[in-house]
Amino acid sequence: MDRLRRPHHRTVDRIAEILETVTGAPDGLTLSALAVRLDAPVSSIQKLVNGLVATGYLAEVDLRYHLGPAVHVLSIRSGGSPTHHVRHTDLERLHADAGAPVLLAIRVGHDAVYVDWAGTDEPFDYVLARRLRAPLPDTAAGRVLMANMSPAERREWVTARFGADEAGAIATLEAAATIRAEGLVRGLSGPVMPDVRAVAVPVRADGHVVAAVSIAHHLPGTEAELGRYERLLRAAAAEWEDRS
Repeated sequence: MDRLRRPHHRTVDRIAEILETVTGAPDGLTLSALAVRLDAPVSSIQKLVNGLVATGYLAEVDLRYHLGPAVHVLSIRSGGSPTHHVRHTDLERLHADAGAPVLLAIRVGHDAVYVDWAGTDEPFDYVLARRLRAPLPDTAAGRVLMANMSPAERREWVTARFGADEAGAIATLEAAATIRAEGLVRGLSGPVMPDVRAVAVPVRADGHVVAAVSIAHHLPGTEAELGRYERLLRAAAAEWEDRS
């Protein structure tokens, strides 16, 4: 069918307008400002915006909407990069220094998505191929990303995850505060890689956490190496932030 003769779909058109409008606003847009730009009632776009945030195609920061990380995942899978200031060669160099796999993850909605890695062996490759995307608490990198959500996003996530389980919610928020204070997660990675020990730290650009990088391994003796991994990661993350 000729492209010019293809029928439009009202919802698809509106979603495309939302994404294109937000893309053109580097400082983000409030919901009311977005409605004005689209010449549409707030009520007509509220549910669409909520859905785009839930799936990671928009991100809400201080009540302003920005393009979300899910867009970068599509770019990655077609040959792009999740963060402009972290290159694959950076991960390869970090792997050479650590002698262990290095993994880079970003947050998409309530999940951590591994977008690049270096030095993985066959067991790691097998797990990554099956679980590129995992709930935030299930990996070391995911917990770093969860801890560094905005307070509003973190409360929303905790409410959705724990419901009436107040004790679980409070324990998770306290753990997140500890991660932010210490600047890392260190120890067992989590359910996705239950035999793996890891250190994960945040990756920042312009003062914002945009990813998490981890050094992790499943081999005997890894526990004794975690201190060295931590030093390597902190140095690398600081170098990348200066570059951003």
